[in-house]
Amino acid sequence: AGVPVRGSSFSPCRSLSEGGCVLAGVPVRGSSFSPCRSLSEGGCVLAGVPVRGSVACPARAMDVVWLKRDVRLHDHVPLATAAASGRPFALLFLYEPDQLSHETVHGSHVAFVNEGLQELEQRLRALSGGSEADRFITTSLSEATEALEALQQRTCLKILRLLSHQETGHLVSYDRDRRVKKWCRARGIAWVQVAQSGVVRGLPPDGAPDTAAGTRAGSDWHSTWAAHLESFLQSDAAEDPFESSPGGARGALCERLVRPPAGGATEGGEVPFPSPTELSRLGHLISGQEGDRPKRQLGGESRALALLADFLQVRGERYSGSISSPNSAWTACSRLSPYLSWGQISMRTIWQNVEACRLEARGGNWKRSLQAFLVRLQWRTNYCQRFEMRYWMEKRNACRAWEHLRQGSTYVFGDLALLGSLPEEQRLLAFKEGRTGYPMVDACMRCLLETGWLNFRMRCMLVSFAIFNLWLDWRCIAGHFARCFLDYEPGIHYPQLQMQSGTTGCDLRCYSVLRQAKDQDPKGEFIRRYIPELRELPGESALEPWKIPASSQLRSVVDQYPSRIVDEAKTSKASKTIISTYQQWFQAGGGRGGEEPPPLDVLLASKASAAAAAGGGAGGGGAGRGRGTGGRGRGPAEGEGRSADIGAMLGLVPAAKRRRGGDALGDDGEGEKGAGDGEEDGEGEEAAIAAAASEAPAPPRAGVPAPLPEPVPVLAPVRRPWACPRCTLRNAAGADACEACEGPRPSAIERGCAGGSAGAASAVVFLQEALSLAQAHVVIELD
Repeated sequence: AGVPVRGSSFSPCRSLSEGGCVLAGVPVRGSSFSPCRSLSEGGCVLAGVPVRGSVACPARAMDVVWLKRDVRLHDHVPLATAAASGRPFALLFLYEPDQLSHETVHGSHVAFVNEGLQELEQRLRALSGGSEADRFITTSLSEATEALEALQQRTCLKILRLLSHQETGHLVSYDRDRRVKKWCRARGIAWVQVAQSGVVRGLPPDGAPDTAAGTRAGSDWHSTWAAHLESFLQSDAAEDPFESSPGGARGALCERLVRPPAGGATEGGEVPFPSPTELSRLGHLISGQEGDRPKRQLGGESRALALLADFLQVRGERYSGSISSPNSAWTACSRLSPYLSWGQISMRTIWQNVEACRLEARGGNWKRSLQAFLVRLQWRTNYCQRFEMRYWMEKRNACRAWEHLRQGSTYVFGDLALLGSLPEEQRLLAFKEGRTGYPMVDACMRCLLETGWLNFRMRCMLVSFAIFNLWLDWRCIAGHFARCFLDYEPGIHYPQLQMQSGTTGCDLRCYSVLRQAKDQDPKGEFIRRYIPELRELPGESALEPWKIPASSQLRSVVDQYPSRIVDEAKTSKASKTIISTYQQWFQAGGGRGGEEPPPLDVLLASKASAAAAAGGGAGGGGAGRGRGTGGRGRGPAEGEGRSADIGAMLGLVPAAKRRRGGDALGDDGEGEKGAGDGEEDGEGEEAAIAAAASEAPAPPRAGVPAPLPEPVPVLAPVRRPWACPRCTLRNAAGADACEACEGPRPSAIERGCAGGSAGAASAVVFLQEALSLAQAHVVIELD
């Protein structure tokens, strides 16, 4: 009578009149009931003989919605698909031991996700009208395929479809997905993966697999990706996943949802949403990583939506110009990055709301800021796409020209005496704990350890210090930074680490720690907030405590703070010289076959000869990006344009005073290059944006050659938006140099346009309305 027979390997189906087993769509006659084979085999039997070609009875099958980085209700296509099918479905979240034990996982990540799961459970309970004892999300503490098999056996329902969002994850998650795909194929289960970030699966990069040349804009992958992203972002987002469900939310949740087992336990017998401490006790988290960040943001879709509304109504106006200083960025940035990285809000929801507000912008500041934010969303997806195509970047340098200099986790960029007396392990530990003797570095690291968030410019400075001043391999800090970042996103994390480290082969970004302190925290407010040893130092003296004379009464305060572990100027000069030299060799075609470069003195001599032959052109760190100039942070006066409850929403009261000046466009630190991550400053930013908005070429910027005068042809060439071959950013039609990396506009683009063909500019115009202005008015500071 529709009840499974306990102890039997068969599951009797309902009568044929109610929907028994079928063969080619026709009920199998001969009995009032059709006993099915074991669930692991699927199909039907008649008189004890398997019916070839039969399928599982739809009345005894279900869909499974696999919740991964998408714990939300809004814009959840897999959930909406399952609810609309009319068949039973389960909501499944997995605590996978192999994923939890990865070096990037921290207890704060687990706690943040758990908060999202608990809120989702409460919202489902409210929609169903259930009691506090009712549970809706099935959780399992086991490997993915084992959990799916156990779910089938417990429910006596065969899985017809596994529905999930796509995930651009690290290598361990990639291996997990391959196992799940193989498991589904063997059992005839359709695994439907839905895009949620604009990333295109299976898109091959152009160029050799070991070089950075395969990620250039204007190539086939970029055109396909841009077209896909435009279509993805402009498609409607499902606000209510139960809108098309028979019977609405109550019908789906009360009649068809396959509930978890009674008693509130997971499939493995543990509590529904195990805490980081419980997972550590069971041996699933790396020892010592079960702690939490005391002042981190709290998880949950409702908090994400509230932050988005507050950003679009109050805080967003200050986004352009206030995101480089760690003081003003605290509230000027959207702070949506953790929710975006863990899927508690979708990128499409953010994009469509921001774009709607941009089109109705109330003034120049709003329009400029929201435009800058949209550009960073584009960048975010671009980096995820690069990592999707080159997942090996998690473990291997894109440019391996100086790999032979590595000893342990240290690159020997010169005399090892420059690194001081600390051995490698202690040098790395001092960096991780914020004890380097450089207040700006230490304050930023301690801020991360306490809150799990830091604005993007300061993140770049930390990576720069580790690479160019401590000579550390980026791979030995990758896990630490991932654990620190509450908004850790694999698709952004590894490409950005390599870019900031110079190992892409075309970028050289060495930040001056002292310059950043003077520009972004001139009064030492941020430093004193996170370094209690220096709180008694007044004003700017906290920036350079080593300059306080021994005779000063403040010397006792300084003595409580660690001494500098390296000389910043000497170590950066040595590392930049070697890295830039090897980069030039790599860019000239060297090392593409895996061969080691010539001795450094030979390369330096060749470089000097080339400079002399060119009439004494610039030498030094010629490879990489042009030198930028840092601006000044600009924010409102105390209380101006700030929502009353934003401090409580973010879990930390922002500084009362904000700096004024002219920061460049950037973002939040969203997922390290997240929903706008990438606030990289440039002087003259406002003038450049105003010029772009009026469809006029931007005035030249420091470090950027003045645009050449246009020739006067019989028919003037068509000026089109163009994609930079170095960093892939799409630039405005009037720009002669890339606004992000300052690379020159390729002449091939204009030649193609003049000849009547779009040439390299034939890529689909990306989000024409949203990005019709200049794509990014950003210069990376390289001092």
